[in-house]
Amino acid sequence: MAKPIDDLLAEDPTALMRNASLKLTVIARQLRAHFDQSVALLDVTRSQWTVIAAVARYPGSTQRTIASMLEIAEASAGRLIDRLCADGLLERRAKDDDRRAHAVYLTDAGQAITSKLAGIARANEDVAFAGFDHGDLLRFNALLDTISENISKS
Repeated sequence: MAKPIDDLLAEDPTALMRNASLKLTVIARQLRAHFDQSVALLDVTRSQWTVIAAVARYPGSTQRTIASMLEIAEASAGRLIDRLCADGLLERRAKDDDRRAHAVYLTDAGQAITSKLAGIARANEDVAFAGFDHGDLLRFNALLDTISENISKS
């Protein structure tokens, strides 16, 4: 009688790693798609909400820093920031220590959207992590940190 696929995976570490890698890829896509659906009513794109979230987390960041955080081109970050400034969600302010650079901050409207995004994120996280207890989340985060460190070292 043939063995079930889970038994075959358990016996082959290479297949098990490949299966885990594929699952991470699929789950990341599912998380993004679910969040994108949830924020559609806010009338912001994924690119826009990621910039908003980055500025909310690190107020006063420069365009270069935001681009680096989001792993996008500086020009792309600049266009997104320009658009969000035009929409009244972000503002640029001159930096005291560098006349050429501008710090980016949320406006009051940007703060309001950030609060809505945070609420939507929390609801999505509640769905994704249903059935996980605190210890599960601690172990899961530790495993993800290990994967990230391994990739960073290579």
